[in-house]
Amino acid sequence: MRNLTILVLLALTVPPILATKPATTQMVTVEQLEQFLSASHGEKDGKLANQIADMKLTERLSDAKLTGLEEELSGSKSREALLALADESAFLDLPAVDIPSSRAPDPAAQAALLAKAVDYVNKTIAKLPDFYATKTSISFAGTPTVISHDLHRAIPSLAHAGYQRLAAIGTSSITVLYRNGQDAYDDNKKRLENDCGYSGMSSGTGEFGQVLALVPVIVAQGSVVWSHWEQGNAEPQAVFRYSAMLPFQDYLRCPGEMNIPPGPYEYHGEIAINPVDGSIPRVTNALRLLIDWDDSGPQMNGGDIMVKYGPVEIGGTTYICPVRSVFLGLQPAFTASPSWRENFDHGFGLAEDPIFEGLDDVSFGQYHLFRAEVRIRPGINAAPESAPPTSTPPTAQPKITPVPPQN
Repeated sequence: MRNLTILVLLALTVPPILATKPATTQMVTVEQLEQFLSASHGEKDGKLANQIADMKLTERLSDAKLTGLEEELSGSKSREALLALADESAFLDLPAVDIPSSRAPDPAAQAALLAKAVDYVNKTIAKLPDFYATKTSISFAGTPTVISHDLHRAIPSLAHAGYQRLAAIGTSSITVLYRNGQDAYDDNKKRLENDCGYSGMSSGTGEFGQVLALVPVIVAQGSVVWSHWEQGNAEPQAVFRYSAMLPFQDYLRCPGEMNIPPGPYEYHGEIAINPVDGSIPRVTNALRLLIDWDDSGPQMNGGDIMVKYGPVEIGGTTYICPVRSVFLGLQPAFTASPSWRENFDHGFGLAEDPIFEGLDDVSFGQYHLFRAEVRIRPGINAAPESAPPTSTPPTAQPKITPVPPQN
């Protein structure tokens, strides 16, 4: 969950502005989205992007279908809007037609699959080497549903969204480290700016070890039930759903989250398991939480993370590492007294307080071993300690520097 410090406190002296006409969100299935895009060939990029931005999927758009639809779009704006739409659906069920009709394994086989996954996690985290990788993020911000133009103007924190439901607000690229079994950053100041600031909604840390480390705890302490088979890139995946009471998962370690009680809180999600080796190609972790930040009454906050793992070659050896993740954060668009919020909602015809939604699409690449190359000069008995890599790997050749794997 991102830094939940309220971004903007709406001035209580500003009366609500009556909306001219309530806006609506177009709820679509994956099939309806495909039909719409097929019929939109030749449409101007900006107009098509706005139409896509006002939609919301009721089903998960798979990576394969997302790739196919992106290839049909000629403009960058429409592809960007489609990416946000797909990412937002990452925590939904797949369409029924995308779920194999294979019979569910019997209870004993299900227990064996979960045990294999726990064994895989315990061995995988212990064997991961120290490495660094490049994390690239595209950030989106807006609202979970379409709201009126007037409401955007009334709430400054929404003004940047350009009156779209979700709009791209920036990209970033940063080096992330995995050392001694822990996720880290080479530049913590940049991490705080990137992940805890106004434009940052990403999970920041946790994708390498922290999220996976939850699996044994969930299996041992939570409620885990069979869900369905799901077709992976090469083989079917066994998908289980869970709910578990867990301490607050502070993936970001942002200063503003220190005020959140440690819990435990009820988390929900899915765990996809490769039945061949117990590896985990996908895991989701979702939380909905009522927080009273300033005695103005409890308001809903949320933080969902989805991480996909795949084979990555590091130093000549193949490991299963994160290749992509999605982080979705929800929080109140403003805080105020209950009576003022009721007046505001009534003035705009809202059934509930407006919600701010932030979304990060994250990809990982350029994996390298974090190791030292030592050059011993005559008369020198020891080399100095190595320093962590910078966000851009250095081109100079100091005595000790991270060395990428040899091709």
